[in-house]
Amino acid sequence: MIRRASIRLLLPLLTLAPLQAHAQVTTELDSLWADVAQSVATGDTDLYLSTYHPDAIFVSARRGITRTVAEDVEANRAAWDDTREGRARRSVEFRFTERLNSQTSAHEVGIFRYASTEADGSTRVALIHFEAALVKKDGVWLQLLELQTSDATEAEWEEVR
Repeated sequence: MIRRASIRLLLPLLTLAPLQAHAQVTTELDSLWADVAQSVATGDTDLYLSTYHPDAIFVSARRGITRTVAEDVEANRAAWDDTREGRARRSVEFRFTERLNSQTSAHEVGIFRYASTEADGSTRVALIHFEAALVKKDGVWLQLLELQTSDATEAEWEEVR
């Protein structure tokens, strides 16, 4: 009888541990996404690249592109420079529909909103479905893969709040 009572008392505690671990990892990953947003807003390619594994891959299924993240940064060097030098403004915001993770790996699915204002005043907003595969290496979360799957609608963006 005492054993059953002990098990009933321990069961809620045992189910809390994985939830607390998931919450801790999610907080860590939120920090990575904040760094990505800051790097985009400031044009800081060093900070941006520090959120990726050195061999990370960028895939845009919507545009038919695959290359390393470093190659993608170079392909968009002018935009990064314009932002860093104040000729343009850019921002990115992330919302997630699925966040699977462990202490060492994660798969995040969601939509990001990328906005830009160019020197000539022209603006652009893109809503894009994406997936990211990440690994925690030496205590630091790094993206291994950024996969942009398709355009999203404003309704989908609002639904993910």
